[in-house]
Amino acid sequence: KYPKVIELFDNSNIMGTSSVSAMVTYIDGLPSYKDYRKYKIKTIDGADDYHTMQEVTERRYSRVLKDNLRKPNLIIADGGKTQVKAIKEVLDKLGITDINLMGLVKDDKHRTRAIVDINGKEIPIDKKSNLFLLLEAMQNEVHRFAITFFKKVHTESALSSKLDNIEGIGKERKKKLLEHFDSLEEIKNASIEEL
Repeated sequence: KYPKVIELFDNSNIMGTSSVSAMVTYIDGLPSYKDYRKYKIKTIDGADDYHTMQEVTERRYSRVLKDNLRKPNLIIADGGKTQVKAIKEVLDKLGITDINLMGLVKDDKHRTRAIVDINGKEIPIDKKSNLFLLLEAMQNEVHRFAITFFKKVHTESALSSKLDNIEGIGKERKKKLLEHFDSLEEIKNASIEEL
């Protein structure tokens, strides 16, 4: 029996800054932490969920093809028709036809209300079903993973730009400060010996 593998993607940014994306992997309904992936967005400026999703999935599945990695049985976009369309275009471009794809549509309270299929058709989900509970757990997990990574990138970015303005701090020293201290406040309050 082959394991059933699902890869789920979510994007995170604040008004288009520090854009990141995250992918979580579930194997036979359980999270496979070693297969989680984080992505800093390289080619998209601003809050552009469509092209962010395309960049990330193209990076992921180009690598899957190049390194002959295991393909998932299903890709889930934490988003509706737009994200599904974005991923479908990438899969078509890469010539991948053997992976199922769907998205998760949220209601106005940010809770999953339906699945959207590859043709953009919405399929309601019974909120008392095991399927709904699994999808909600997966959605919460990818969101948690994306937000945690986003906070780290955003903090590093804010710290880094403040340190750029201090005379005598070069690239190497900045890197060491960022690795050692968690915040600008910590650096400000550090003793000369600590620094």
